[in-house]
Amino acid sequence: MAIMGWWSAVLLLVVVTAVPLRIAQAPAPDVVARNLAENVLGQGTVQRIQVSSGGALVDIAWEAALYRPTHTVQKNREQLQGEAEIATGSIMGVMRPEMITFAILLKGRTLAAGWRTRGEEFAITFAPDLGG
Repeated sequence: MAIMGWWSAVLLLVVVTAVPLRIAQAPAPDVVARNLAENVLGQGTVQRIQVSSGGALVDIAWEAALYRPTHTVQKNREQLQGEAEIATGSIMGVMRPEMITFAILLKGRTLAAGWRTRGEEFAITFAPDLGG
């Protein structure tokens, strides 16, 4: 009986050490950036994302979440700037890149584009029909 118990322990040890352990890997930086942006903009809104220079630069484009053709130009500008500040802020707060460049799209047309730096500098330029 003691021999049987000893062989069971050896067999268990062999089985446990033969099974590779699955170690959770961190998602790729572009996946992290996409998830952070889509958490505030809505799932499926990010159209393009690229993280480069070891995470120091993020380039992102998303489909406008808050633009409405029935809103005034001023209201749309405010909404687009707000979503840009929130989306880039969510990425900046977690990933801490040096710079994020962004474009806000409407069916492939750029409504606004700009950048944000780690030093909290923020710039946005609007399409001509939104007052340039």
